[in-house]
Amino acid sequence: MDHDVAAGEPAPLSPLSRTTTLPTVTIGGKQGQVLFSGLTPTCIGLYQVNVLVPNDAGTGRQPVVITIGGVSSKPVDLPLR
Repeated sequence: MDHDVAAGEPAPLSPLSRTTTLPTVTIGGKQGQVLFSGLTPTCIGLYQVNVLVPNDAGTGRQPVVITIGGVSSKPVDLPLR
């Protein structure tokens, strides 16, 4: 995190608690633009990643994979139309 949040405490609304390493996100095998990666404001221990879906990601159920620090998530399907 770019600044510490005490264990068991909710992340503040301001300033946002961003990850120090920006993840990559692929949707349908295409890289999306990550807008935010960090602790979810007002929640305890919950991370969120906001990403723009690439125009060429396809339609239907598309796999989403998040990679950070050399570790990738399992694919999760995202329905697109």
